[in-house]
Amino acid sequence: MAENATHNLHNLLTLRGALVRDPRAWSGYLTEAIETFADRADVVFASHHWPTWGHDNIVEYLSQQRDMYSYLHDQTLRLLNQGYTGVEIAEMFQMPPALDRAWHTHGYYGSVSHNVKAIYQRYMGWFDGNPGRLWPYPPEAIAPRYVEAMGGIDRVVELADKAIADGDFRWAATLLDHAVFTDSNHAAARQRYADTLEQLAYGAENATWRNFFLSGRRSCGMATSARRGRRRRRRSSTS
Repeated sequence: MAENATHNLHNLLTLRGALVRDPRAWSGYLTEAIETFADRADVVFASHHWPTWGHDNIVEYLSQQRDMYSYLHDQTLRLLNQGYTGVEIAEMFQMPPALDRAWHTHGYYGSVSHNVKAIYQRYMGWFDGNPGRLWPYPPEAIAPRYVEAMGGIDRVVELADKAIADGDFRWAATLLDHAVFTDSNHAAARQRYADTLEQLAYGAENATWRNFFLSGRRSCGMATSARRGRRRRRRSSTS
């Protein structure tokens, strides 16, 4: 099956960047595979993960993979046609129970969130129709404007501390991203940003999200708590 059916939700758009893949065509290829090979197949396997044995198990597995990509496509378009943006659709999108119960439909590699946004991008592009977002400043120009509007970088760090205390790491990351783009040498902002990214990584079901969050922490010049613990143990063992 190459990578057309794997034991997780695949990427419709890789986080590293690529052309958006067509989930409707993907679903069609899986239907073709079922109709062509399922009746005479004893085992199905792909480039990654483990094989699936037995006719009934093969048909169930491939059918659920097919239905997953078809559902992502059709329901994203349904909500798009109701006027929702990609970000809004990603927040409200839920898999139906029949698919959610299957282990291999979960976002351990791809994710519902970024796949839904990819489908939106495939049909609508980057612009969501809001004229206030048609010509924004780039990050290094817009960040200091936000920071000034919020009362300065120390105030932004205070607001981020409250968000962290409330468990709202997504909002903390947004605030601290502006802070670090305003002053990349602000030690408190860099430390809070690194710690926030680590918390987001711990909460990520998706391995690629986790990697981006932890890589971002490392870009801030900070080791993860696990690496800090190993370093402390090494120092104590040599003292």
